[in-house]
Amino acid sequence: MRTGRHTVLVVVVALYVALSASAGFAVQPESAVPDTVDLAVVPFANNTGQSDAHALLMPRLERLLTERGLTLVTSGELRPLLREHRVRSRGWIGKHGARLIGRETGTGFLLLGSWDVLKTSGNLEIGVSLRILDLENMVLIHAVSVAGTGEDAVSWLDLGRVEDLELLADSVLERAVDELIPYPEYAAVRPSWRGCNHVAVIPLDDYSATEHAGDIVTNILLSGLLSAGYFVVEPGFVRELGLAREVMNRGGVDCGSAQAILDSLGACQVITGAVQRFDPSRGLPTVSVPRFAAGFRASSTRNGTLYLTREIEGTGGDDDGIFQLGRVHAITPLIVEKMNRFIDDLLAANRKDIIHGPKKH
Repeated sequence: MRTGRHTVLVVVVALYVALSASAGFAVQPESAVPDTVDLAVVPFANNTGQSDAHALLMPRLERLLTERGLTLVTSGELRPLLREHRVRSRGWIGKHGARLIGRETGTGFLLLGSWDVLKTSGNLEIGVSLRILDLENMVLIHAVSVAGTGEDAVSWLDLGRVEDLELLADSVLERAVDELIPYPEYAAVRPSWRGCNHVAVIPLDDYSATEHAGDIVTNILLSGLLSAGYFVVEPGFVRELGLAREVMNRGGVDCGSAQAILDSLGACQVITGAVQRFDPSRGLPTVSVPRFAAGFRASSTRNGTLYLTREIEGTGGDDDGIFQLGRVHAITPLIVEKMNRFIDDLLAANRKDIIHGPKKH
């Protein structure tokens, strides 16, 4: 009888282990399971055109976050859960998926983002976009877009060039984490705010020669709007709403979708537009600079009024000085510099009426 009991016990334990493993998270000793999880990392979008971007960058990013004292559910640990529940995610997340992750992991915040630029030859360049989603209030609370090239620290004596891709990756990601951490625990309304400040960004259309340029600039625009004090709807929420309505907007928005965004997501305005040119520096840094051109539009979801349009363009050599001092080598800071003109005009147009915080759903 004793042998029979042991056999039953072994079978039960084996069945428990098998079921636990199938749920997506590996079974760990009780002492290894953290009491709280600070951040869950949703798999990033890879807009670089380089298949090895994730393998190069994600382990470094997660290590840096852990070194800052954050307890993570890594993107690798999260993938089985997303796969099991058929949650779509490519650098964005819908409300259903966000709530599922929060419930299953116990975290209150998600890290979303994208690998935007990865040049592995010539003038090395890396660009990333990161943002934090507060799961309790379902609002984005912080976002950054950071980039760097091997030429950024070169002196007029031609010293300081970075020619090692891994060293550049460490440098760019350290700066990104420095700007991201610590992130605020909630999105605060600035006392000076007047006018509409709750915004949905529709993915920008792309007429450039660079694949995913529209998505890259959309993420950089999102970071700029959050930095300027806007409440910005998580793009995955907009996408989820469009899928439910069987409408996918890019570059523009129809009246029905605008009304649905207002009713379901609380955004009083939408930002749309298109990228005409997106050219990272492709040759020798002495003769090649990044080039960018895009158009942006802002319209009201309440009445469909288009109240602001801007066309912007520029190159990394616009502010060249002696010995090429002042030259911008990476395309991300070039976009940020030029796009801030649109955001400044948007701020001026929106400071009219007393506003309230984002509508919760």
